[in-house]
Amino acid sequence: MSHYSPSHLYVGGIQPNLILGMLLGADFVAYPHQDADISEAPLAGLSSISDLPDPQLLCEAPLIREWLREIALLRRTQSGAVIPPFFWDTSGRATIHGCITTALKLFGQDILLLVHDDPEFLASFYKWYGDVCVVLIETFARAAEITIRSLHIGECSATMLGPREYRETLIPQMESLAARIAPLRLHHCGDCTYLLQEIALINGLRALDTGSGTSVSEIRRTLGLQFPLDLMPPVELLVAAPQAARVESWVSTVLDENRDGPLCLNYHLEPGYDPRSHLLLHDALYGRGIVRPARI
Repeated sequence: MSHYSPSHLYVGGIQPNLILGMLLGADFVAYPHQDADISEAPLAGLSSISDLPDPQLLCEAPLIREWLREIALLRRTQSGAVIPPFFWDTSGRATIHGCITTALKLFGQDILLLVHDDPEFLASFYKWYGDVCVVLIETFARAAEITIRSLHIGECSATMLGPREYRETLIPQMESLAARIAPLRLHHCGDCTYLLQEIALINGLRALDTGSGTSVSEIRRTLGLQFPLDLMPPVELLVAAPQAARVESWVSTVLDENRDGPLCLNYHLEPGYDPRSHLLLHDALYGRGIVRPARI
């Protein structure tokens, strides 16, 4: 938590792919009961990547210009650190969604058919998207005077692809982003055990953040004992009625399979989660002396 403080001032703290959707014409929609979203898939029906705006020109969009004005004003008038869009905290870690995850948000589900039917179209979109990420991240980093040290790619939808499609369509794009921006912290939702051999091929990968079901023992066997790992508990543990034995069993299994490698367990409250399950996770970690009660 050394990079977070309640005094931080957030500007444009919106999911990265929603920002891009707004720049392409969709409206931002805030829901009281679930994550925010955009009103439509703004690129549905797009037939030519040449019809997309020049990435450099996106910096002139009213939304971006307003955020840049807010950042400049806050840095002049407030004492807290200003956290711009595409950043979480003061660590210097930029944050984006991955190529296929962003394509799904902007084009809709039909884009998955193009993985096989028109991979050249997707590759062209990925290149355009990479250029956009570089331009926007560097623009906001300069405005907030942040040194970019790493890049978090939330490739939430990658586990919908097979190993070959993952290797051929996503790895080149992730490696390009790592080379142009910063070393990667890669996030996948759900079980990505079957992709670990491909993940191990990614040049520039420095950390993996994955969801429930992924085998920690396979991660250690494939990526090594010293590879940084962030792990989300199974959703079933967080939404079900609290069962101390199940929580203890999961924690014990993870710690045994991890073999003392660098590990961070991430969990948070969402609608439908049972707070008592989170308390049991705390208790399991307290009982092992891994963490101790404290406040931020």
